[in-house]
Amino acid sequence: MSQRSYEDACGAALAMDVIGERWALLIARELMFGPKRFRDLRGGLPKASQNVLSQRLRELEGNGVVRRVELGPPVSTHVYELTERGRQLEAVLIALARWGAHIQGKDGADMSTDAFMLLLKALYLPPADGVPTMAVRLLVGVDSFDVEVEPASISVVRGARADVDATARADVPTLLSLIFTDATVASAVDAGVLEVTGDQAAGQRFFTLFGLPPS
Repeated sequence: MSQRSYEDACGAALAMDVIGERWALLIARELMFGPKRFRDLRGGLPKASQNVLSQRLRELEGNGVVRRVELGPPVSTHVYELTERGRQLEAVLIALARWGAHIQGKDGADMSTDAFMLLLKALYLPPADGVPTMAVRLLVGVDSFDVEVEPASISVVRGARADVDATARADVPTLLSLIFTDATVASAVDAGVLEVTGDQAAGQRFFTLFGLPPS
């Protein structure tokens, strides 16, 4: 099946010719923090059928957004990763996440781990009095992300990269509740849905640095 085209010379329309098909932009989201195997992509996009996901990957590869690379021993498998052009979509995804943050999602809708990490970048709201540099490691399932916040910026990287002030282990719904509800680190720990090591006060301060942007 060939890709559809708007046949419009506007840059926005030309971009949508490349990333406008269903699941295409979400594939970029799932690869934003590093390469993944096909089965891992399916884990992050469980509603996408295998055939559709394969087709979108072929299209994105053909358009220079994604590339397929082979990992040598001891792994010996293929993974998909974003090209430099593909990584440029991060700003687009963050802007869309901010824009969509005020839209009510369907009850029971899931959010992948990578989607949550990108959401952190979208919803970082430094307080007016600034915040000292702080690093927190978030463990979700088998994934590990180091999140470092500074007075005017935030970085999120997959894997343990640096010393951190606190480490928090939880699932995505629990982490979301720490941002969007009155749940606290202490209450989540007491409920048995969150494990924290290191500076618990720093962990609590961390989750207060995110919220809905002005609508």
